[in-house]
Amino acid sequence: MGKDKKIVSTNRSVASRIKPSMIVWPILFGLIGVGYMLWREMHNDIPQGPLVLADHWWVFAVLVVLFTLLKDFSGMYRLRVMSGAPLTFKQLFRIRMLYEFTSAVTPSAAGGSSLEVIFIHREGIKISRATSMTVLALFLDEIFMVLLFPILLLSIPYAELFTAGGYFQYGYLWAFIIGYVMKLVWVTLLFIGIFCNPTILAKIIGFIFSFKFLRKYRGRALRTAVELRQCAREIRHESFGYWMRMMFSTAGIWGFRFLIANMAIMIFNPLPISGNLMCFARQYILGIVCMIVPTPGGSGFAEVMFDGFLGEYITQKMSTVLITSIWRLCTYYYYLIAGVIILPQWLGKSSILRKRHETN
Repeated sequence: MGKDKKIVSTNRSVASRIKPSMIVWPILFGLIGVGYMLWREMHNDIPQGPLVLADHWWVFAVLVVLFTLLKDFSGMYRLRVMSGAPLTFKQLFRIRMLYEFTSAVTPSAAGGSSLEVIFIHREGIKISRATSMTVLALFLDEIFMVLLFPILLLSIPYAELFTAGGYFQYGYLWAFIIGYVMKLVWVTLLFIGIFCNPTILAKIIGFIFSFKFLRKYRGRALRTAVELRQCAREIRHESFGYWMRMMFSTAGIWGFRFLIANMAIMIFNPLPISGNLMCFARQYILGIVCMIVPTPGGSGFAEVMFDGFLGEYITQKMSTVLITSIWRLCTYYYYLIAGVIILPQWLGKSSILRKRHETN
């Protein structure tokens, strides 16, 4: 009976934080972004003509689907290793989809991590382990994004990397700098909290959020400090092989995610290796910029900025909208659809258990 009450409580918590309007707004913003792109396509200088597919275009179409699947398989594999428990494929898939869904319906800076603990715990993982898994996954994602930038700079000249964006080039540059510095600071705090001294970090967080204008966030910040301390205890004795699996699966999540757009472009316009590398790098820049975008999942802004960052590799009129739609379908709207299907089933026990309690 106590377990049933806990399920009802967590279900109510999730349901109260995910409302139908949170699904409608991303779709609406996305449609506005696509509408703007259509209008701009009709008024650009690219000669009008029928769309022409590249030779062996079907290979790239298959790779789009394959990389979409591998992206999620990498995430599911990371969850399985972190859990240390024999979760089934269905459970791993459900956690992965619900996490990405909540990330898709919240602003990029907020993400879906706050609810991932509930999703993991409901699959039979103890709450302490679910908390450490969530914090560790966040740390791995953030440190990958921080370390990828200097690696890209070793292969791509700085001037070429930041020449995209048209009239908004300098705006994107400053947005990237702000987003990257925020990630760097966050990674540093996570590293201190997980691997060095979580007690000192808790004191620092308590001091920072004691100021009047930050006081309303103090409770959430202190909970984060407690979660970091729990994470440190859980992973302190993990092996080298464990960390290697974590690193490779994290690289798979983000690497396959970025390569989807490359393959979508190559359906219409094959690119050399240098062009593929540049597309990959500019998607990374786009991902950092979208971090500070206020709309859920960067919806609307991401579609428009995609053309600004990668438009030079799209050479056929009206192909921009198709390529962008393929990219967003596989990296964003796919999760909205999955969440709409899975979340009601996941919450279904709430009404059943509530009736059971009322009867008793």
